[in-house]
Amino acid sequence: PVGADPDDWGDAEQNRPITTGDKLWADQDGRAEVRLGGSAMRIAPNTAFTFLNLTDAATQISVSEGELNVHVRRLGEDQSFEVDTPNLAFSLLRPGDYTIIVDENGDTTWVTVRNGNGEITGGGQAFNLSAGQIGTFTGTDSLEGDVDQASGPDEFESWAVQRNASFDRP
Repeated sequence: PVGADPDDWGDAEQNRPITTGDKLWADQDGRAEVRLGGSAMRIAPNTAFTFLNLTDAATQISVSEGELNVHVRRLGEDQSFEVDTPNLAFSLLRPGDYTIIVDENGDTTWVTVRNGNGEITGGGQAFNLSAGQIGTFTGTDSLEGDVDQASGPDEFESWAVQRNASFDRP
């Protein structure tokens, strides 16, 4: 389903224009894909997703629960791409592949950087993540973070990698 009005949900249609304020929900058996210029976002089942700001210079989205894969081919010097969760803000600093998972309570976020680079901020803390790293971030008022080497992709991420290869083909 998609819609800006919380009482006015409808099924998403292929090639539907997206704008600031639009919300997406992928149900338990669903997946969604959104392409914006040089980026593609893939939404796993049971994921809530909102466009907070969508301009030529800025993409700011929110994931309140679930799993999101972001593939960025191009990110100009004057462009920003940010993913907000209930407990942090994740700024993508370079083109790359990123997966963000938010637990249903909204107090834990996992961010995996397959390639690229990003910065996590929240609760007065800041953390950098580089290619091959996963960060686990807990808390809402005060953010605690733990950064490790990422393990292999889950089933959803593997699907996204296949879709990214298709997206990148000229």
